[in-house]
Amino acid sequence: MRVTVSGASGTIGLACVGMAIRAGHRVRALVRDPPAFRARCPDERVEIVEGDVLDRAAVGLALENTDALIYCVDFAPQSFQLHWDAMHIALESLGQRGRLVMPGNDSVYSRVGAGRVRPNAPKAIRPRTAALRAELEKAILAERGTVVHLPEVYGPRVWKGRLARAFRRALAGARVYFPGDLDRELEFLFVEDAARALIAPLGRVRSRGVEYTAPGFATTTPGRFISLIFKAAGRRERIESIPVAWLKVAALLRRDRRASRDLLYLRERPILFDGTRIRQELGWMPEVDYADGVRRTCKWLRAERAAKPSPAPGSSPRSDPPDAPRLSTDGPEQA
Repeated sequence: MRVTVSGASGTIGLACVGMAIRAGHRVRALVRDPPAFRARCPDERVEIVEGDVLDRAAVGLALENTDALIYCVDFAPQSFQLHWDAMHIALESLGQRGRLVMPGNDSVYSRVGAGRVRPNAPKAIRPRTAALRAELEKAILAERGTVVHLPEVYGPRVWKGRLARAFRRALAGARVYFPGDLDRELEFLFVEDAARALIAPLGRVRSRGVEYTAPGFATTTPGRFISLIFKAAGRRERIESIPVAWLKVAALLRRDRRASRDLLYLRERPILFDGTRIRQELGWMPEVDYADGVRRTCKWLRAERAAKPSPAPGSSPRSDPPDAPRLSTDGPEQA
């Protein structure tokens, strides 16, 4: 198939480009900075189109003769409405011949009790951020697109978020601070498995207008997962929980964090996905276990650090934060 990936320079987009090439698809990437993308993806089989997802001409060129678009664009919460404009342009350019696949996350689902969440579980009507995303996904499904909900993703080229910070700090031998109860059950997904989940619907007629939930490799806890990071890093384990109440206060003090404040309940009662539908209909299951995924991530981070030039004399390297908690209220780490 001829596949276009928008947001191809980002974590999920870049992984989808690589996985689509590996699956034998002809891949085109829509990016704003072609040299930066080529530095991250030197594979010459990937065709590059320069442009923005809000630029009708660029999108039209990127989707010319394309069979499918994997939409991996991420706008800041305060600019979420731009997704509607980008989707309108994309669907108009795709026409009836193409199909659209978009990653989702756990924020669209209502607060639930025990048990895993299936794709058709009730959607959130508040907070506003979650309701807006739920409405966008409903519109995409109505246009016979496909939505694949992913848990929090980790792995090579995951540059931001609480797990990325945990990896960097553990490798530096610093204390890792993590929000919420360290013994609560949750799940994570290796980035390559996440990309496979987004590639899986391509060419599957029955996946049109359908949403899926792709679970992590297994249930774990923050404490167990971060212990694996310290073990792979060869460092003494140092983990501390940050009360979610602190994050709520921090969100009140920072205007740029207020949009994600209402999603902090996911830090206290995480959602676990049911993978029955995606396994039965698309044959997808996570393949990379946590120990292997953590080892591969640490290996990539060490290589990245070794490739960076040493700081100039008298300067202070800023790659690792000081040994103090950072009151981040980052929402779910997805596309």
